[in-house]
Amino acid sequence: MRRLESGISIDNELFFDIVRYEHVTISGTTIKNSNVGSPIFWSCNLNQLEFDTCDLNNARFFADTTIDHCTFIRSDLRSVGIAKGEAVFTNCEFSSCDMRGMTLENATFIDCTFVKCRFNDRILQAANIVNCSFTGKLVDITFEGNGKQKLIANFENCILEGVRFVNCDLTQCIPPKSKNHLYVEQVSSRVKNAMTKIDNDPNLSDDERKVLVRSLRKLEHMEQYIFNTVHMKKIYGDVFVERFFSSLDVQ
Repeated sequence: MRRLESGISIDNELFFDIVRYEHVTISGTTIKNSNVGSPIFWSCNLNQLEFDTCDLNNARFFADTTIDHCTFIRSDLRSVGIAKGEAVFTNCEFSSCDMRGMTLENATFIDCTFVKCRFNDRILQAANIVNCSFTGKLVDITFEGNGKQKLIANFENCILEGVRFVNCDLTQCIPPKSKNHLYVEQVSSRVKNAMTKIDNDPNLSDDERKVLVRSLRKLEHMEQYIFNTVHMKKIYGDVFVERFFSSLDVQ
């Protein structure tokens, strides 16, 4: 049975189930095709570790643990637990990992790359995503700020499907290059003008007006927004989407 140690390279080996690592540095290690058990990292520094096709489901990060220049490839991270504000990932790469149950919202990610990872239905704090890039499809993710919090992220090679931005500044985001996405500025003033137009539009039924107003109010505190027009049409239909963007004076 194995413990995590510095400078080892192993493939398909068994680890002790529960091991607590306190105030230690583990570096230069490669682990492939292994279940690492249930490690608990307490105020540790993990540096230049590579996990390739590993089960890290039961790993726990506490007490200001830092994870630097680590690589996670095709690994299961679904139940990884992170105490709020107690783990920082810097210059890490996550590639084709399953992160759907990981407590991502509690960690800080700086200069990290996410390539074709699965972390559906999560709320990520804009303040904790610093200069990160995303590739692949993001589904039902909310990026949430505390007012004018800047979200510094690269979505150029992303498809945003059901992704929401709440109370954050997108001026330092790179939007998807896909033609199905629209990056719109001056959103709050557009919403204000749209409300006046909707009130005075005799061609709208009461139900149409209610749905339109409800959708627009979600944006009234945003200055920028990224829309996936194709995804919107799947949910609301072509007529509604055309009316929605027309009300915002967006072609």
